[in-house]
Amino acid sequence: MNARNFWLWFGGIWLLCGLPIFFVGLYTGTQSRQISARLDADGRTVDGIVLTKAITTSSSGSSTSSQQNNTPRYRVTFRFTTPDGPVTGEADVTVETWDGLVEREPIRVTYLPDAPQHYRVPGQAGGWVAAVVMTGLGGVFAVLGGFILVRARTALRTRARLEREGIAAPATIDEVRPSRLRINGQQQWSLRYRYQDERGMSHTGTESVSPADAEAWTAGDQGMIRYDPRQPGRSIWVDSHDRR
Repeated sequence: MNARNFWLWFGGIWLLCGLPIFFVGLYTGTQSRQISARLDADGRTVDGIVLTKAITTSSSGSSTSSQQNNTPRYRVTFRFTTPDGPVTGEADVTVETWDGLVEREPIRVTYLPDAPQHYRVPGQAGGWVAAVVMTGLGGVFAVLGGFILVRARTALRTRARLEREGIAAPATIDEVRPSRLRINGQQQWSLRYRYQDERGMSHTGTESVSPADAEAWTAGDQGMIRYDPRQPGRSIWVDSHDRR
């Protein structure tokens, strides 16, 4: 990995991470809606019994501020009986529902007769919330990764075209400075240069280079670039320290 293909790798990784999250969230959300619709149409409602009540949080931070930032989850476990035998379930419910439930007392449970592992209790938090979060997060990662990947591929193709067809011209370095990009923990550098096209018009450009290349150049040094004859303001730095 280097400064020229870093964004290609970066975009590809984000895309590969985002797509599975997106499709898992989409699948989970679709399944949740289908099960909810079946419970509404074909569900059988019985009285179960509350086994336990508990309040949990998303993390186990020990500081007061950390605990205050966590959203509590109100969870109940229960048991209900079907013609095929008892089933134990658990669900996150609203705080109002949780407050009204008492351990070892009844709770209404609606389940699917042919699939009793799918059930619903009053006040149960919708399973679609997590699905929406996953789908949205995965979609953002995938879209951003795809955008970066396309831009990086376009930049590499443009560079390859300019290396073949670009007009060579001398350039003067104006500045050599560290960039914000780090690759494998190593800070990359940026060359800022200026040049003139064949019509005498002045242009500037920048190029990301490795620390080794950056050490070989200082402001005022002369190097070589290639620019696009159709868009003279588009150029690439083609010189390197091993030519000096």
